Amino acid sequence: MPSGIPEISPRDFETLSQQKSKKVEVYEGLMNKMTVSATWLDSELSEATLSHSARIAQWQEPKYKEERFKVVNRHTDKTEFFVSFYTPERKSADLANTKNLWKIYLDVNGQRYEGKATKIKQLLSEIQSIYPQHNRWSYPFIVTFPVATALVENKPAVLTLTGAVGSAQLIFN
Repeated sequence: MPSGIPEISPRDFETLSQQKSKKVEVYEGLMNKMTVSATWLDSELSEATLSHSARIAQWQEPKYKEERFKVVNRHTDKTEFFVSFYTPERKSADLANTKNLWKIYLDVNGQRYEGKATKIKQLLSEIQSIYPQHNRWSYPFIVTFPVATALVENKPAVLTLTGAVGSAQLIFN
C-alpha cells in the first residue's frame, strides 16, 4: 500500500467490524418476523473501512485522502449505522420507504434521535466485502442520525427499529 494509507489486515478488519455489530432476530412462534443486524460506523471503524477499501481497490494516497475527507465531514454532524434488514414480507422490508410505518431511533446520553434510512444500491459482493455479516436475503441500508459522531461514539446506546411487523432493539455498550 502507498505510504500515508494505514494498513489493516482482512482478519483485523472483520474482527473490528464484528465488535461494532449487533444482531437481533424476532420470532412469532416458529416464524421469523424480522432479523436486524446493525454496525455502528464510528470513527474507528470508518478509518478501518477506508483502509480496507483502499487495499481492495488499490487506491493511491490522493484518492484515500479524498474519501477520508468525505467521511470526516459526514461525521461532524451525523452518526451512521449500516443496517442489514430482513422480514419475510418484501413490501415491509424497505426501511427507506416513508410510506412504511418504520421508525428508527438512536437513544444515547439520555437523548433520542430519529434516523433516516437510505437503501444501498451495490452488488452483494461489494457490500459483503465491507459488511461481512450481510446476506443475500436481507436488504442493506445506511441509517443516519442528526448528531455528531464524536458526541455519541464510545457511549452506551440503543438502536430501535419499530413498525407494524414488530420491534427490535440492538444494545451497543
